[in-house]
Amino acid sequence: MTTSDKATLIALLRRFRESECSWFSTVRAEGRAHSVPIWHVVHADSIYLATPGDSVKVDNIRSHPGVVISHPDPVDPVIIEGEAEPAPEDRDAVRPGFEKKYGWDPDESPGYDTIIRIRPTKLMAWGKHGAGRWRGAELREALREVGE
Repeated sequence: MTTSDKATLIALLRRFRESECSWFSTVRAEGRAHSVPIWHVVHADSIYLATPGDSVKVDNIRSHPGVVISHPDPVDPVIIEGEAEPAPEDRDAVRPGFEKKYGWDPDESPGYDTIIRIRPTKLMAWGKHGAGRWRGAELREALREVGE
């Protein structure tokens, strides 16, 4: 990856990290898509969300872990594909990110008992903030640089 490409990727990931919300898309067991707006934080080389354990998105990732999480801007999008899984062991590590970004502690919200970790596998973007496709190790390395 060139220095210019890396700088673009870092800028796009920072923009995604700082966005107020994102769209999270999963696939139901019978194959229908499900998409919801969510709050997210970036930590280490992953993206996290907190949700009730009985939510549709949790059921969906148990049968189909492939997900898409995207910046809400349809003109200058940042779209991230990845693999999602419950990550209870990361709860204490990501709580400060939710507190800092949203003034919210998932532990103080009844029912928000599940932390989901998304390990990105591909990022696609175009528009005035930069364009490109990044995958695998280079994407995760850049995400570590911008992680909260």
